[in-house]
Amino acid sequence: MAEAAIEPVERVDLATTGRKRSTTLDGVRALAALAVVVYHCSSASGFARSAHGSKSVFVAVVGNFGNFGVAVFFVLSGYLLFREFVRKILFDGERTPLPHYFERRFLRIYPAYWLALIGFVVVTGAPLVAGGAFGLLTLTERQFSNAVFPGIGVAWTLYVEVAFYVFMPFFAGFLWLLCRRRDVLIRVTIVLVALVGLVVFAHVWIGLIVPAVPPDMRIRFLLNLPTYFGWFAAGMALAVASVWSSSGRRLPKSITQLANRPVVCWSVGILAFLMVVLIQTNFGFRGRPDDETTLILQARMFLQGIAALFFVLPMAISARVTGLHAFVGSRPLAWIGVISYGIYLWHQIIIDELLEWMTFSPDFIGFLKMVAIVVPIASLFGWVSFRLIEKPALSLAK
Repeated sequence: MAEAAIEPVERVDLATTGRKRSTTLDGVRALAALAVVVYHCSSASGFARSAHGSKSVFVAVVGNFGNFGVAVFFVLSGYLLFREFVRKILFDGERTPLPHYFERRFLRIYPAYWLALIGFVVVTGAPLVAGGAFGLLTLTERQFSNAVFPGIGVAWTLYVEVAFYVFMPFFAGFLWLLCRRRDVLIRVTIVLVALVGLVVFAHVWIGLIVPAVPPDMRIRFLLNLPTYFGWFAAGMALAVASVWSSSGRRLPKSITQLANRPVVCWSVGILAFLMVVLIQTNFGFRGRPDDETTLILQARMFLQGIAALFFVLPMAISARVTGLHAFVGSRPLAWIGVISYGIYLWHQIIIDELLEWMTFSPDFIGFLKMVAIVVPIASLFGWVSFRLIEKPALSLAK
């Protein structure tokens, strides 16, 4: 296939940030969000826990969709947020002023989250909501509550995201101090070594620090930013490659060839994903950090990080438009990607309310029935959230 840049699958989003956004990355977001929804439907419908389902390889695959979707989201965050910082670090380029950076991050996360939180409180009933108002509104309740998942269940990932948003400028500032007045090759080496350091620290955190804390506090430490440094670092490495290439410099030939072969990349990602499934079927863990041994958790985090990295890689830095790019960047998937944050926030609330009104057989048919109901309703709520909350909020960002 002829060489081409990926401009044909990009558009300028003048209505919100005025910046160019990639429809392929929107498609990646869509697939990640749908993976999380399907995972929660398999659990809520009872299929994953049924006598047949608990022994099914299919359920083992679906049981890893949730963690895989979260890994993809974190890789994307690392990639998208680190690009402008690494441009400054490597080439002394322009960087968004920190007040504007934090303003955009705040407007991206909190307004839509607050709307979903109100919906959750209305559906659940205020007396039954675990956590206090301040902690839930600020996404810090996990530091104050004994509940593993206070408020909206999926909001634990938002807590990790917000922690990463705060961490990023400090990490980038430290790298800039190390790299200034140095040759560009030394700079990129320092940055890459630092990213490897984040991966190593994540495994040290899981293997040495978490086991040393009291048992009743371990889940708080596990569902925290350091555990997921490796996933964010994978995306940040993609950002380095993207900025390096866009500056007119050549990437190593092996990386370019790999990025230009999305089928190969996704095959590697699927292999890593299936290795997690193999571990699950042999050791019987459920994919929750508090339900795994240290070694299994480290292996899962590493393999799911690899799977997410190779899933995103060709969509982020490929110099070719292939059929897979066209599929991922197709109009339906790109549209779902645009509203994916609302889908992510609302789908579990919808599932909980649905279970109050309907029953689902704990078999494959019941699982499919729930997916068929939840996805359209969650998409509607996601669209409303985007149109009424997210888009107007982002238009205020400088």
